[in-house]
Amino acid sequence: MIVLGIVGPIAAGKSVVLQMLAELGATVVSADDISRQLLKPGSPLVAQIAARFGGRFIDDAGHLKRKELARLIFADAAARRQLNALTHPPMVAEIQRRIEQARADGVKVMAVEAAVLEQMGALDLVDKIVMVTAPPQVRRERLIQRDALDPAEASRRIAVQQQLGLEDTPADFTIVTDCPLECTRKQVQRLWETLQALDP
Repeated sequence: MIVLGIVGPIAAGKSVVLQMLAELGATVVSADDISRQLLKPGSPLVAQIAARFGGRFIDDAGHLKRKELARLIFADAAARRQLNALTHPPMVAEIQRRIEQARADGVKVMAVEAAVLEQMGALDLVDKIVMVTAPPQVRRERLIQRDALDPAEASRRIAVQQQLGLEDTPADFTIVTDCPLECTRKQVQRLWETLQALDP
């Protein structure tokens, strides 16, 4: 089995690439989806976050206020490190579990999408790295439209991720998404054809 790590900065199009790989036949997993599962109301992780950061980040139904917490961690490096220390270990463990299950099921290609795959300490779980990227101005506009952020907040989040070096992970393949969707699809198709020719 070939395990791909799909990495790249915020609003680069990682989820779009992941979906295209799924359509081509890959088994896929998203770190964001795993995070949401681990952070369901009543989960131990939500309780730990509430204990560390305060009840103001949990609503009356026990859901994590993700947008409010995101604003905090993009503004406060210490808070970001503390949150990562809580969330990354169980996320890596779940990613590893899913990879092992896919391997047992005879899956040929698995793709794991996680912007901070390297920072999580999970690079050794994947065989090949696919960097998904787009120019900062393109990603800024996507953030404004997708997340309803004001321009200053969008720019700040891009700057924080640049400081974290999310585009510095050495990659085996690169997909640039500053083009129409069909252009991205063609790049993903070429990647898929290359993977089919590899001997896992």
